[in-house]
Amino acid sequence: MTVSTNLKYTRDHYWIRLDGEKAIVGLTEYGISELGMIVFMELPDQDTHVRKGEFIGSVETAADDEHDLLAPLSGKITSVNRLLERAVMLVQESPYDKGWLFTIQLSQDSELEQLLEEDTYVQEFSLED
Repeated sequence: MTVSTNLKYTRDHYWIRLDGEKAIVGLTEYGISELGMIVFMELPDQDTHVRKGEFIGSVETAADDEHDLLAPLSGKITSVNRLLERAVMLVQESPYDKGWLFTIQLSQDSELEQLLEEDTYVQEFSLED
């Protein structure tokens, strides 16, 4: 499994790339593998204000399972990767690049303290080779 050192992680298998007061958010390779083959994604609307833990969308898999997407941080969704609506396979093919989900303008800096560093994420989910 690929895990990048320049990202932060959540226990819900999101990766977060911080850029000042903005964060780019995606699903980790491990989280995607746990879900299985993704066939459809419902992503949040741009300009939506969200609170950490709030329902923001869903993922449907080939096994006909539906999984909720919950906001990993509080803030305003500033952009959404609409390409995933037509090419959902990008989430699995390029989870840390073209398969990003959305960007969020942070409103609660204190939530950043709860994010995991790469080594902690790897250890918690036994991802070491």
